[in-house]
Amino acid sequence: MNNVQTNRVTMYKTTIAVLDENNAIWNPMAPFADAVTRLKNKVSAIDTAAQKQETPTGATLDKAGAREALEDVLFLMCEALGVLAHTSNNRDLMALTDITRSGIDKLDVEGLSNRATLVLAQANARKTELATLHVTQANIDELSQALQDYNEAKVGPRQVAVERMVQTESLSSLFREANGIVRNEIDPMVNLFSRTHPQFVSNYQSARVIVDRAATRSAAKTTTPIPTA
Repeated sequence: MNNVQTNRVTMYKTTIAVLDENNAIWNPMAPFADAVTRLKNKVSAIDTAAQKQETPTGATLDKAGAREALEDVLFLMCEALGVLAHTSNNRDLMALTDITRSGIDKLDVEGLSNRATLVLAQANARKTELATLHVTQANIDELSQALQDYNEAKVGPRQVAVERMVQTESLSSLFREANGIVRNEIDPMVNLFSRTHPQFVSNYQSARVIVDRAATRSAAKTTTPIPTA
């Protein structure tokens, strides 16, 4: 949530606290009781949506780990295939496998995926030759799995972004609905008690004021400079 939304939630909760303290006054009024229940549900839903929006995700870490694993096994496979390339004078295979660890690290997201895909294809085509270098099927399978894990992980952050966008849209809708309940239902019904319970109305109206918490904190930190002679 942004600062404006956070301040509004604080106002909602302060208002609800005042309403709860004066429950005996308004509770017999059925529409009032229903509106307060719906407001509480909206505030609870806002809290839930905000938590989902702000919860840290491990997707970035997963992607980094998957990339590291792929880079490691890819480099070793390139080394083995590079030996075969030189002994057979296969220039295309030389070009494909002629890369250092730092070179692999510099590949962009798609470049790494594409390079690993091509190397995996060459490894599958040269299993017998690779066996002479003690490169087993298990090693080839490890490259295949690392590539699959990486391709899945690189999509993760996009999905997280989509999910957060959905939560942001959900929050906007929830705030509109909560505002509607307060302004169009609870505010007018509270005013009906202005003659019979003026203190309740006054306390409610005070709670309905939105305080800019960030601005308050900033003001509190401001110090008056000491005049110099």
